[in-house]
Amino acid sequence: MMTRRIGVGVAGALALVVAGSAMAETIRITGNFPAPYREASFLRRISIDRMTGVDGAALGFALERAIGRSGYFTMVVGGAPATASLAGSVTTDVNERRVQQQRNQCTQRDGDKCVKNELVNVTCNERAIDVIADIRIADIRDGRIVYSERKARQDRTTRCPGDGPPPATEGVIRGMVDSIAIETATNITPFTKTYDMRFYESRDGLDKETGARFKDAIRQTQRDPVGGCAAIAALNEAVPQFALAYDAGLCAEASGDFAAALALYQRAASLRPRDTADFDSGAVRARQLIQRAEDDARR
Repeated sequence: MMTRRIGVGVAGALALVVAGSAMAETIRITGNFPAPYREASFLRRISIDRMTGVDGAALGFALERAIGRSGYFTMVVGGAPATASLAGSVTTDVNERRVQQQRNQCTQRDGDKCVKNELVNVTCNERAIDVIADIRIADIRDGRIVYSERKARQDRTTRCPGDGPPPATEGVIRGMVDSIAIETATNITPFTKTYDMRFYESRDGLDKETGARFKDAIRQTQRDPVGGCAAIAALNEAVPQFALAYDAGLCAEASGDFAAALALYQRAASLRPRDTADFDSGAVRARQLIQRAEDDARR
C-alpha cells in the first residue's frame, strides 16, 4: 500500500524564533492573516458618505483616520473616484439618575481623630452613556453590501459626595466613537500577528529509542531551530505518531509552508481522533494563512 509522504522544508526556517519555558518548549511564529471581512479588504478606495446622528460627523472623521492609518486603504472625499462607500448612523444617549449607595464614613470623632466608622447610606449621581453605531460598506461597482455591523459602547460612572467630578461627557463619547472606528478598521484590514505555540512532547506509542530522539529534537529546537525542525520532520516521516505530526506542522507553519502545515495538522488529527482541538485549530490557522497569501496575490 502506498502512503503519502508529508515533509517539511527547513530552508525557510532560518528566521524561526524558538523560546523555551520551565513548563514546555515553544516556537514563536509570525503569520499574516486575512481581514475578518475579506471582501471589504479588497475595496482600496473608500469614500465616507452620509453619517447621521448627533455624533455622526465625529464617527465619520474617526473612521477616516482609523481606516486611513491601516495602510491598506485610500480615503477619498468630494466625489473622487472610489470603489466603496461607507455610510452609517449613530445614536447617543446620556442619562443621569440619583442612586443610593453605602459608604464607609466616620460617624464619631475625638478631636481630629476618627474613633468610629460605619456604613451609611449616601445619595450619589449615576451617569450612563450609550453609543450605538450602525456601519455599512458597499461596493460602488455593483452595489453589494460587503460589511454591515452594529457596534455598541457603554460607559457608567457613579459619583458620591467627595468623589470629585466625573470625566467630561463629550470626552467620553469621543473616546467611544474612536473605539468603534478602530474596531471597524480592524474588521476590514489584513493583519500580522506573532504568537507562541507549544510543542507536543508526548511519546505515546514510540519505542524507547525513537522517544529519546524525539525528546532530543524538541530540545534542539531551542538552540538550533532549523536542525531541530529537520530532526522532527525526519522522525515524522519514519513514524506515524500524532505529536510528531503536529510538531512538524508547527515547524512548517513557522517556515511559511502553510500547505504542508495544513496536511500535517490533519494527519495529527487522524492519528489521535479522540482529542483534536489543537490540531483542528492549527488547520484553521493554516487555511487562514493560505487564504491571506492568495488574497495578497489577488491584490
